[in-house]
This record gives sequence, C-alpha cells and structure tokens, in this order.
Amino acid sequence: MSRVDTPEKLAETPESGSSLLALCGLGLAGIAMLGWICALAWLAWRFFDWLLF
Repeated sequence: MSRVDTPEKLAETPESGSSLLALCGLGLAGIAMLGWICALAWLAWRFFDWLLF
C-alpha cells in the first residue's frame, strides 16, 4: 500500500475583506466606464444636432 502525504495545513482561503475590496474596485471601474459611455453618447448627440441644424 502506498501512503499519500497530505500537507499538515490546508491552503487558507482568502480573507473576505480582499474580495470585498476587489468587488468595490470592479464596481467603481464599471461606474467610470458607464460615465465615459454616457459622455461620448452626449457628445455624439450634440455633434449630430449641430450638423443637422
């Protein structure tokens, strides 16, 4: 019979604080991205309005 060595200490799970920080960072990046999209859409709307009138 072979004996499988197992580590005495299992790998620790990451702390919930770091996951929360990463989630907040992704949320802020998403809000910033939506802001840029809205700003570009507003500029495009103003540009086409200027071209048509």
